Amino acid sequence: MKKFYSVFFAAVLTVVSFSAQAATPYWEAVAGLNFSTINRSGVNFRPGFHAGIRGTMEIPTVTDGFYVNAAAMFSLRGFKADSVTFNPFYLDIPIHAGYKYEMDERFTVFAEAGPYLGVGLFGKAGGFNLFSDVVGYHRVDLGLGLHLGAEFNKRFAVSLGGDFGFLNVADGIHSKPRNIRVTVGYRL
Repeated sequence: MKKFYSVFFAAVLTVVSFSAQAATPYWEAVAGLNFSTINRSGVNFRPGFHAGIRGTMEIPTVTDGFYVNAAAMFSLRGFKADSVTFNPFYLDIPIHAGYKYEMDERFTVFAEAGPYLGVGLFGKAGGFNLFSDVVGYHRVDLGLGLHLGAEFNKRFAVSLGGDFGFLNVADGIHSKPRNIRVTVGYRL
């Protein structure tokens, strides 16, 4: 856990240090679907959503096409176990580094990866407060995100990605979150 915090804060410092050398950041409104679960047998995916804002800085001093971005997204994740649906709402904060390859002036493909931090806001499971002592769901989720996508006319973006949590969702249960994201973005 301490190693992950170190890596996460090192990524934040990297973003800040590159910002002095970067072009002006641009902002995107992002929204999409989540298909989340935990890595445990007998547990089903639960559909959800995410929506928020993302800032991206292109850093040509590293190489043409290199960029870093960070986002703040309101996100519904969770899973179904037996007849109980777990509905945690999170503030997700991914920090990614990526590379864009311009196919032509209207079409670009990209790949990005990096750590994320999820902070549990509220949620329910079986009529109980998910983050209460009764259920014992953890508020903090840390992990790694990987995303592939395409950008159209330097205005619209579509991506498919996965988030892989490193921490168990509750004490004493080997159950790490997994999430597939389909995201659309619009450059502001």
